Amino acid sequence: MGIITALPNGNVNLTMWDATPLGCLRKVYNYEKTSVPGQFTYFSTRHNMVKDITVVDTNYSDYAVVLKQKVFNREYTQVALYGRSQEVRIDVITKFKAFALSQGFPRDSILTPPPAENCPPSSSGR
Repeated sequence: MGIITALPNGNVNLTMWDATPLGCLRKVYNYEKTSVPGQFTYFSTRHNMVKDITVVDTNYSDYAVVLKQKVFNREYTQVALYGRSQEVRIDVITKFKAFALSQGFPRDSILTPPPAENCPPSSSGR
């Protein structure tokens, strides 16, 4: 589960929550715009390097398909689908899977996980 927030300067903050055995953990990614529309970079403190982010498809109101790339001993590529709600239309999921396959991902590596229970944490603080 995540929230994308566009900033006035053109940068983007991505706040993600992961359900773990220890509870719901929050991570914030700060994407900095580049001179190319739809392309961003961010500094990964986990890998101590800059990563490239490209929005490859979006309708701006419902979803975005994002390509993430980095070179770390070898090139790593990830494709992600972000939706504005937990329910994403089947045609959008189909489009996402087709794009991932076109990038060389094996069909069994394309996952659509269920929503994480109580992530983000409810307003009651639990």
